[in-house]
Amino acid sequence: MHSGLSALPGFEHLARIPLYVPGKPIQEVQRELGLERIVKLASNENPWGPTPAVKARLAAILEGANGEGLGLYPVSDGYYLRQAISARKSLPVDQVVLGNGSSELLEMIAKAAFLEGGSAVIPRHSFAIYSIATQTAGGSVIESRATASELDVDDILRSVAPDTRLVYLGHPNNPTGIRLERSAFERLVRNLREDIILVVDQAYAEYEEPANYPDAAAYLDERPNLLVLHTFSKIHALAALRIGYGLGSKELIGYLERVRSPFNTNHLAQAAAEVSVQDLAFEAFSRQRNTEARGVFALEAAQHRCTLSGDCGNFVLLESAFPAKDLFLGLMQKGVIVRPMHGYGLPNQVRVTFGKPDEMEAFWRAAGPLLDGGC
Repeated sequence: MHSGLSALPGFEHLARIPLYVPGKPIQEVQRELGLERIVKLASNENPWGPTPAVKARLAAILEGANGEGLGLYPVSDGYYLRQAISARKSLPVDQVVLGNGSSELLEMIAKAAFLEGGSAVIPRHSFAIYSIATQTAGGSVIESRATASELDVDDILRSVAPDTRLVYLGHPNNPTGIRLERSAFERLVRNLREDIILVVDQAYAEYEEPANYPDAAAYLDERPNLLVLHTFSKIHALAALRIGYGLGSKELIGYLERVRSPFNTNHLAQAAAEVSVQDLAFEAFSRQRNTEARGVFALEAAQHRCTLSGDCGNFVLLESAFPAKDLFLGLMQKGVIVRPMHGYGLPNQVRVTFGKPDEMEAFWRAAGPLLDGGC
């Protein structure tokens, strides 16, 4: 009698790991509800890009210019993009590794770290992939204390177990939009046990003012067991191409190269990212527009007596007096997609990405009546 895959120990373990649930795509909502215009504010995408320079670079590849084309394999290790990143970050090229989005890099470090088991410390309300990557690689999760408004370095350090291999830190953290001050960050870097890899996910770092942000890459010489992650999906506006990168010591990056799949990043993504990583003007433009959107949002939220959490990244947590799922469904019926946070232990909060001014106006037209009834 066929007992199914769930009878096998490995698959039984996988069955207990929750699936990652992304923000609903525009096309899916259009199909389900028959709406023409949808405003998506669910996945922290940058509405202002990609830039004309990126589009021109991609067009040249599609036309097969300069010996390029879709029929050819990409550079397997993305050397030319890695070279551009190393120049931007003032690091040797062998301290840079590429991933199919920073999510693949999270999977790669977990795969390397948990070959013989072990645990990871993850602050509460952190990006779901930290836990999923850990468990699918065979590790276990230790959740440290955190709230929607505070990351607790001391509890992270207290939570470390003898078998802890990794500590994850979203910095700024998704979905709460908070980060550590420089002194607290340095305390974590300098007091975490030396044999533990500290994974600092800086997906939203470019939205921070550079002068005030404690960039983890500045501590690579001080802590060899440090992996710093970036993505091109956020401020660089290349989410559809799935490309990210990690920075670390030569030794650590060498181990990640051993678990990296050949050709894991495609040529279109590499080429677009090579243009984007050098475009500091577009980063500054996007950062300024994001700051403006946050200020306008806060003023509007105050009129509806709503509570907001977090002041980092390109999103905000909005708390209502009724379940997040209800607010999410009510907004979707009006053609606005946000992200309910009940799966992150935040049952009355939704995460709202900052879009263009007309998109934010559409949000408040839909949300205002709902929030006034329950906020």
